[in-house]
Amino acid sequence: MRPARLAARVSVLGTIGLAALALAACQPTPEPVESPVPTSEAPSEAPSDAPSASPSAVPEPSTSAEPSPEPTESAEAGALPAECEAAYSPEMTDWLYDSFGQLNPAEADPVPSSKVVDLLDVIQGAENLNCYWTPPGETALVSNAAIVPAQHDQFVRDVLTQNFPGCDASGEVVDCERQGEQQKGMVEIEHVVLRGDLMLTTYAFNADPAVVQSAVDDMLAHLRG
Repeated sequence: MRPARLAARVSVLGTIGLAALALAACQPTPEPVESPVPTSEAPSEAPSDAPSASPSAVPEPSTSAEPSPEPTESAEAGALPAECEAAYSPEMTDWLYDSFGQLNPAEADPVPSSKVVDLLDVIQGAENLNCYWTPPGETALVSNAAIVPAQHDQFVRDVLTQNFPGCDASGEVVDCERQGEQQKGMVEIEHVVLRGDLMLTTYAFNADPAVVQSAVDDMLAHLRG
């Protein structure tokens, strides 16, 4: 009986072995797996602060647009405005109207811009602009801007030296002033400025000296000489 059992066992084992071999032959061959690349050689992502793309180029300024024109002067050098309002700033014009009420009133007696006759002679023979601020008879401020001919420049300087004590008329800009009190308490102010070919003569009586000085400075700032 033993040889028959042994043969049966051998037969069963052989059958199992053949089945195992057949099963192994049916399994797919696994593909080789690549080794991971070390992170030190190829980092998986760029640093967070690195730019993602190259910066856009700054556009060059357009050359097709025309350049802005240079400011042009409204009048030639030495020219005077046609109206007194154009010889002052708007603020100064308002201040003078508030202080005196009228500009070049037809019913008021004319008042000269200087008490020096020689200066008046030069003014009358030259291009000039006369601005007379006054409520009749109470107070007045009159300024005259004149373009002095070149041949009269030295004459004007000599006249200023003679009539305005302490005035230095030798400089490029001459600024002379005198004040005095006349009868009945009337206070007079006379101011003459010579700048280039521009002469500004100003005469005032019973007027606030601060207003007079401001009016002179403002007119000089708006006139060229």
